[in-house]
Amino acid sequence: MKIGVSLPEDLVTFADETARRRGTSRSELLARLLEAERVRQRTQAYLDRHGWDVVDDDAAWRRYQRRRMAEEYRDDRW
Repeated sequence: MKIGVSLPEDLVTFADETARRRGTSRSELLARLLEAERVRQRTQAYLDRHGWDVVDDDAAWRRYQRRRMAEEYRDDRW
């Protein structure tokens, strides 16, 4: 579905540069960011409902998150 969105020029420039580095389109980049936000909200809701103690091994959780983030953002320049 197509939608129209107004964004500040600096965010459009950032989106274009990031999409180009990742070899994707601006639309795909924005879709992935929105999907990531949906996952974040669902994760937060789950943890709010069940408590943070569902992650018994904090060190293992942190290692997992570092690996996941490194893979997801491997092409980004910091």
